[in-house]
Amino acid sequence: MTETLLVLYFAILLGSLLFKSRVIHSQWLFLLRAFFPNWKFFDVVGHVPHLVARSAQSDATGQLVWTDWLLIYPRRTRRWWHLFHNADTNLGLGQQNLVSHFWSDLDELPDGDDARQLVTYTLMERLVQAQLQVHHGTYSHWQFELRMVLNDSKGVCDTYTMVQSLVCAC
Repeated sequence: MTETLLVLYFAILLGSLLFKSRVIHSQWLFLLRAFFPNWKFFDVVGHVPHLVARSAQSDATGQLVWTDWLLIYPRRTRRWWHLFHNADTNLGLGQQNLVSHFWSDLDELPDGDDARQLVTYTLMERLVQAQLQVHHGTYSHWQFELRMVLNDSKGVCDTYTMVQSLVCAC
């Protein structure tokens, strides 16, 4: 029974790879996509999505004082015991998958449509708020950007902002 289900899973996976259309328009499959990684990064070598955010506090004059841009999920440090229990890295991979889905949704969004209508945009807002709370504690305003970064052997050689959120008050 288990072997049959495993073969069926890989047959469906292979069928989805051979399917001519790259976008499957189904509400039920859209809701289930969180269980599957976004393999779109194999399409082209080039710019990679990076999620950055910043927070602000009001000073004595009422002006907003912004922090530096914070990369939301830098690489996790690996340890030998992660072979047995690796919840933090698994969470980081889930967050990277979410950012990849957000980039994919933005890429498929028709010109002129508002990105704030996307479910992944709302999930990005929640991820950013949680991460800023961990790194900066209390803050009154926040903002995030999805940047597309191109690296080479010497470091970052090109970057552009794909979307920048509005400044949001807490």
